[in-house]
Amino acid sequence: MNGEPRVLTQDELWAEARERFGQAPQDWAFQCPSCGDIATGHDIRQALLHHPRKAEGLSRDAEYTEVLGQECIGRVLGKTAGRGCQYAAFGFIHGPWQVAIPYRTKPMYCFPLAPAPAGEQGAGQ
Repeated sequence: MNGEPRVLTQDELWAEARERFGQAPQDWAFQCPSCGDIATGHDIRQALLHHPRKAEGLSRDAEYTEVLGQECIGRVLGKTAGRGCQYAAFGFIHGPWQVAIPYRTKPMYCFPLAPAPAGEQGAGQ
């Protein structure tokens, strides 16, 4: 993680994710900038089903959107899972991507999108 963060709008992030992985957010993949683990939306949803959070007032969908691209899957699975790490984009070191969200006054920080699956560049087209 070096240099300035990439700055983009929520629409730009979604457009790039759709182009790379298709329309379904559960197929979108983000890469942890610390350990390199790549987790899809499906991976995060499954991890949260098996390791639910205790946050009050959050639906499963809200939990999912708060984690996808913002926390390494290791934070959800726990230290003994053997996958991922404890890194979060909103932690002491932000980013590396900064996303402007229309309804927020402060930007959201997230992980970069993972590379497109081999042979599937432009899957959303």
